[in-house]
Amino acid sequence: MKIIKKITITIMGVATLGMTTLAMGVASLPVGWYLEGNLGVSKISDVSYAPNTSISSTGLGWNINGGYKFMPYFAAEIGYTSYANGTINFNGSKVGKDQAQAYDIVGKAILPIQDTGGEVFAKLGAARSKSHVTVTNASLLAGSGETLNTGQHNSTNFYFGIGGDYSFMPNSAVNLQWNRVAGGSSTGNLDLLSLGLSYLFD
Repeated sequence: MKIIKKITITIMGVATLGMTTLAMGVASLPVGWYLEGNLGVSKISDVSYAPNTSISSTGLGWNINGGYKFMPYFAAEIGYTSYANGTINFNGSKVGKDQAQAYDIVGKAILPIQDTGGEVFAKLGAARSKSHVTVTNASLLAGSGETLNTGQHNSTNFYFGIGGDYSFMPNSAVNLQWNRVAGGSSTGNLDLLSLGLSYLFD
């Protein structure tokens, strides 16, 4: 949990710094290809493995996106996200592990904040989530008569997110954003709250 606290404090600190220096921002470039990397806190939720099971999944996740900014108000991007491994518990004891990842393609609506270097944005699109479940304590499950839904599970569903960024140089920006992949019962909902950097190629 210490790493999660450090990440949260870092995100809050950078967000505060961005707000206090907002008036000193520079306008971002209006169009072009861009690349973005993000690091933050991820979580898996609302997934069913077997009766009497739960998941502990909050941890370090990361994301990389590439896209094209067609105009100051709209961009399209593709991305990949890796989520922290989830620990599957059966009646309070660890019995398995869930490794999740997702690929997405989205449209990004952008609202520049005039003369500040800041923008707010929203993302909406589709994602393909992948979940790989393995058993780590087969003897406990065997004694209970239950079995985990192991193996590879896939789901295609909505991807959405919100956030904001601040251009400290015309080509470079720091961003804070939250994104969710709305998965099915076999993959669950996948969340990432992250802090990142982007570079727009002119």
